[in-house]
Amino acid sequence: MPSTIDQALITEFSALVHQVAQQKTSRLKPYSTMKQMQGDVFAYDGLGRVEAREVTGRNVPATFDDITHNRRKISRRRFVVNLPVDASDVRGALLNPDSEYAEACANAMMRQYDRVIYDAAFASVLTGRDFETTVTAATDGVVTVDATAGLTYEKLLEIKQNFMDRDVGVDQSESLFLTITGDEHTDLMSEVELTSGDYTRQFAIEKGNIQEALGLKLIPFADSVTNPIIPTVSSQRQLIAASSRGFCVGVSKEMSVKIMERPDYIETHQVQVIMEIGAVRTEGALVQKVTVTA
Repeated sequence: MPSTIDQALITEFSALVHQVAQQKTSRLKPYSTMKQMQGDVFAYDGLGRVEAREVTGRNVPATFDDITHNRRKISRRRFVVNLPVDASDVRGALLNPDSEYAEACANAMMRQYDRVIYDAAFASVLTGRDFETTVTAATDGVVTVDATAGLTYEKLLEIKQNFMDRDVGVDQSESLFLTITGDEHTDLMSEVELTSGDYTRQFAIEKGNIQEALGLKLIPFADSVTNPIIPTVSSQRQLIAASSRGFCVGVSKEMSVKIMERPDYIETHQVQVIMEIGAVRTEGALVQKVTVTA
């Protein structure tokens, strides 16, 4: 009589996948606003800047001020990991807390958070009541910093000045970050203004990694991997320098795990992980494109 997969093992694997996903998170997720998303399209609504006016005299007639309403479209995107699991795989691997199946499923979905946010950073956005207007990154106010000659202390000062001139990152509740790869990390470790006690009293380096530079949290990503988060195009990379207010992620479906029997295959179950999210740049002034040489 053919053997069957022990359901206790299947249940344990499902719980393990969720546990791993809870322990790991995307690197950009903490620097974005998360909103529950209903339907195929989500409207992100923002408000522009308004200034207070001084009035003098008595019984002054009321005058209305104007404030800009900024509506932007978020379209949901569906992602899936679909793995066939043979009974021998279940019996031999899924009880292992370090299961490669669990790691692969969880990490693949967590990387999608970063990839979706990265795609939204410099993409055109659809605005207006019915999303009838297309706004490019440049028109939206996204500034480009040319660091192709190297990511130096002076380039960090340029990024910081761009933010300060636009009143970004000045408040305590707002964080600024910069994505980097190993190349940029090496460049910054060579900048004495960031590493020498003669210039700074902040402990920006921890266990050989530089964590922060000029108030910018440094978010590292791998470069020499398949399908990197930061793509290389024509020997150049486009890094993101942004505020924690710069991105909104709409979540239509949190990551779910299903394990189904596949009677059409011998002793095989199917592990299916699904997630639906979308993202949009909330305001061009909150995002900068930093171009470096790969």
